[in-house]
Amino acid sequence: MSAFWRLCVAAAAALAAAWLINGGGPPPVEFLSPEPAPPATPAPAAVKLTGPAPAPVRYAYEPHCNDGTDGCRHHILVSATGQQWWLEGAHDDAPFALSSDGTLVVHPLGDRFVARDLTTGTVTKLPVKTEESVGEIFGSQQPLLSLDGRHLLVQHDHLDEDVEVVLERPMIVDIRRGTVRRLPKGERVAGWTTEGLALVTDHPARDLPGYATSAAYVIRSPGGRVVRRFTVPGNLAHGLPSPSARTLATLAKEIAPHDVVSTGILLTGTGNGKTLRTVVPRLPEGLRADALIRWEGEDALLVRAEDRHGKISYHVVDLATGAARDLRVAMAAVSDYLLAPAELSVLIGSVR
Repeated sequence: MSAFWRLCVAAAAALAAAWLINGGGPPPVEFLSPEPAPPATPAPAAVKLTGPAPAPVRYAYEPHCNDGTDGCRHHILVSATGQQWWLEGAHDDAPFALSSDGTLVVHPLGDRFVARDLTTGTVTKLPVKTEESVGEIFGSQQPLLSLDGRHLLVQHDHLDEDVEVVLERPMIVDIRRGTVRRLPKGERVAGWTTEGLALVTDHPARDLPGYATSAAYVIRSPGGRVVRRFTVPGNLAHGLPSPSARTLATLAKEIAPHDVVSTGILLTGTGNGKTLRTVVPRLPEGLRADALIRWEGEDALLVRAEDRHGKISYHVVDLATGAARDLRVAMAAVSDYLLAPAELSVLIGSVR
């Protein structure tokens, strides 16, 4: 049984136990039933890419169209002008990484990861084997390309005897040299900076009055060397460091009667842990910021937004003015899987 389904069965068993404890009688058998196949939808109008891409990729997504054709079994790449392609081996149920300039992708091919340069069509085999994963929705870390596309973060995971997700030591792969550097265990990935990979650990707060925990960030070079460290209050443990690592971005949230809502983007200086300012994105009516995806330079952020119906969109937010530019991510008709909504599979490449 795959790790994904073992985790699903464990979750179902926990629900069944809660049903019994609460006096609800025997649990319904449906909890352990296989997920019904979504209805088939038409494949995207994508063509197989066998050489260089005519243009950088604006975004990629898993089609989930479920009709058995090649266009339904691979990630779909879309340019800014709407051209669509799929790549041999880049299956929709496998890890996938896209560079921020839309010219490089990483995906499994056989039992190893490969890097595919979309400007030349060159495929480079990487010295890292693929392994089964529980999936991002259960806490796995997806492969992540560095800001310059020269290095790749890979972090495998597994389930322990208690069916808990365990993240293994992060690895940094030098794509050009074909070398691998393993990083210490216990540090959570926060994102890439120009100097290296940012990681964070939670600690009891000793020097931060008014806070129970603190978040200790470390920037490690691609070779594993510690470049710099900084500590901020524990409520910033899931921040997104800017390319220079001088600023940390988080979503400011408040509790509403029926939900937790975002009130803006909180920018914190990493040198002293103090708030610099809060930016309120000028999103279209009815949308609210749902997640921070990445920085675009030091002055803009790529933001995922959601409306009250759960429809997702992506916007580049100018931190000086709050102005938001819609990237107009549009997918072909898709069939959402129960634990893997198709809209959450979107990866953003070039926003130029």
